[in-house]
Amino acid sequence: MDKTTSSALALALALAMVLAGCGGGGSTDTAAPAGTAPAVAAAVAAAGVTGTTCATSTNTDVFGGLAFQTSHRINARDDGCLIVRGDAGHPVFDGEQSARFEVRPGDCSATSSYDDCTQDRSRHEINETTQAPTNGRTLVYTAHVFIPPQERFKPHGKNTLFLTQINFVDSGDVYGTLAYLEVADNGDLLVRSDSGFTFGIEKQYPVYANPVGKWIKLTWEIRSSAGPDGSLRVYVDDVLKVDESRPTLPSASAANRLRIGIYNVFVSKATEPYADQVVYFDGISKSIR
Repeated sequence: MDKTTSSALALALALAMVLAGCGGGGSTDTAAPAGTAPAVAAAVAAAGVTGTTCATSTNTDVFGGLAFQTSHRINARDDGCLIVRGDAGHPVFDGEQSARFEVRPGDCSATSSYDDCTQDRSRHEINETTQAPTNGRTLVYTAHVFIPPQERFKPHGKNTLFLTQINFVDSGDVYGTLAYLEVADNGDLLVRSDSGFTFGIEKQYPVYANPVGKWIKLTWEIRSSAGPDGSLRVYVDDVLKVDESRPTLPSASAANRLRIGIYNVFVSKATEPYADQVVYFDGISKSIR
């Protein structure tokens, strides 16, 4: 970066920080730091994004010490998830860092058994690495998500965009999803639960309107059980939005676990072009009882 560009960036960041202090988008929780104003986001984009890859991470500031790794590692971009800093202009919920996810048009990745490129999908997600059985335990995950202002975060159409998954997996690699955080066609947030242990929709719950430019707290409380005493409860900004009584594991040897990031499904069904998609996560925690 030459001296002129560096000076311009410094001036843009300084001005943007002043604008942010004048009421730029922030959390509705008064204890949380303000979010990034659009001018700050523009300055960050102009400078290029730098950080530490989340390909494998146990970052305590962002992930509360939980171990995560990129879910689809074949052809995944190292900068699809970066640990970034608040003092570089990025939104941070608490501490000094957050996790920035980005998916660009044409991105696709794979595992040894599933190729997004041939399945009309694109993503950059990271999943909790533990597979220890959770049957009979209650898991409580907390995550904070920030969607910055951007062009066509979810393009209109019959395509789908997910930001969080609560999965189930066992030692035999039986895998599926219990529930998702979904972005609706109008940009609002939904929680979708799946029917049984299929990928069919059980119900879609509207949970947050106009979520852009603010930190939103999600709490997933799962009574992890292969029996009828299982349950799924989801709180958004500490308000109960989902309450289902149901088995949450397909077998007693399976485990529930968390996955976060950007996941596009049925990409070809969008009725307008995709643009770069960016979302931030921070304040991740897990308790077991």
